[in-house]
Amino acid sequence: MKSFALDSATDTDAASTSTATGVPEVVTGSHTLTISQFSEKKALLACGECLRSAQFRLGGSNWYIKVYPNGHDAGSKDNVSFFLARGRSGEPETTAEFAFELANFKEAGGNNKSAKVRATFDNSNANSSEHLGFQRAAAELQSAPQMRSDRLIVRCKLGVFRGKPPCPLLAEAPAIAAPPDTRSSDFLWLLKSQEGSDVTYAVGGTTFRAHSCILSARSPVFREEMRELVDNPEKYPWRYINVEEEEMTAQAFEALLHVVYTDQLPGMSYVDPTEETVEAMLFAAERYGAERLKLRCEQWLCSFVTPLTVADILSMAVRYDLRLLEDACVKYATPDHLWEHVKGTEGFNRLRASCPHIVREIEGKQRKY
Repeated sequence: MKSFALDSATDTDAASTSTATGVPEVVTGSHTLTISQFSEKKALLACGECLRSAQFRLGGSNWYIKVYPNGHDAGSKDNVSFFLARGRSGEPETTAEFAFELANFKEAGGNNKSAKVRATFDNSNANSSEHLGFQRAAAELQSAPQMRSDRLIVRCKLGVFRGKPPCPLLAEAPAIAAPPDTRSSDFLWLLKSQEGSDVTYAVGGTTFRAHSCILSARSPVFREEMRELVDNPEKYPWRYINVEEEEMTAQAFEALLHVVYTDQLPGMSYVDPTEETVEAMLFAAERYGAERLKLRCEQWLCSFVTPLTVADILSMAVRYDLRLLEDACVKYATPDHLWEHVKGTEGFNRLRASCPHIVREIEGKQRKY
């Protein structure tokens, strides 16, 4: 990972302050880094690579400014990130308060300044020897009038504590219970109320209103369909999609939406595990890349494995690549006394016709034992 040290104009000024007895001394100062030809340097660096100021001494430690023109990690790649880092120090750890400002920016609203950050610096690992203080969107920063000369002036104001810093929190914080997580019920209300819905699906004669942003976030197939709607408004003037696959039932699509919105299966207390509804739900999960629905169905089917159902459930497990369920069913059906019961069911005939290799696998294991 590259980093470039720059000659920074050192304007460090230091002052010590201490008030009442018991309050630690704070050594304050500032340091300025001027980056000329910022755009050129930004183009040479990848995300995670930085520009560094010269080190400056304050409060018994060396410090330097780090600027990541393309962000410090994947989540910040569209931003410019500003860090304060501690270099050599006579202390195992140092607590400091610092803030950044873009000295050549004088925007209204204080957008050129960061909030004050209090952090403890030590050398136990890379993350604790430097701390993020400020971020700005790279495109916004580079297009600002103040950057016409392509020069960025970064000033860090720093206060280093000598001794243990005062606790910024309440001495005895009250016990505040976190409220219950209501996201599932909130999203279910959104689905059922159709509030703000902007897309319609027609499945088996039933229409469903949904929210394109939620569908896009939860399924790659839905995401592509939403892009198709946006890119071809003349083809979908009413944002209406007709699902024509025969295997897709309205009940299965409703279950799919329920899982997409809530991450839970709808009420299944009256559904037989061998019914077509369950297979239609698995088809819907595969059709829309909804792995959560597939996983939920697999978990639910595991609780219904009996000598009467195992053959049909095993057929579904093989057809939809439910490996854990398949392995569990094979293990369950292998004992001789259970296999004799399974062979007397209609599901066994279907299993033998569609998955003869599974029947051979089970009977082969019986011969071994």
